[in-house]
Amino acid sequence: MRGPTLVVSLLLAACPAFALDGATRAQIERGDRSPDVIFVPTPQEVVEDMLRLANVQKGDVLYDLGSGDGRIPVTAAKLYGVRAVGIDIDPDRIREAQENARRNGVEHLVKFRNDDLFEADFRDAPSSPFTCCPT
Repeated sequence: MRGPTLVVSLLLAACPAFALDGATRAQIERGDRSPDVIFVPTPQEVVEDMLRLANVQKGDVLYDLGSGDGRIPVTAAKLYGVRAVGIDIDPDRIREAQENARRNGVEHLVKFRNDDLFEADFRDAPSSPFTCCPT
């Protein structure tokens, strides 16, 4: 039996927009920093395939960086009963994600943080093996 695994979901396209522009935490907190890329929802069937590919299991903790409307953390919590944290810089996406979790009855398992994924503090993540791909 395997122990708890930290699963991190981060989907970045090869795009120069991901370069940091020197924004500070103060800019983010004031709302002066906008997302580096537009929000493009991942199709639900792709979300489910990603979670299967990552071998997500009960007891895992999933962090979704750039979580958008929260569909990856919400689906992981709903299908696998895992705890999940979504991080997104856009407060509108955070509100959508929180509503998504409430609608799906998983708000007790899923938390969303309005933060810049490049600046986010992950010290509260469990110290367990990182899963990036199946072995």
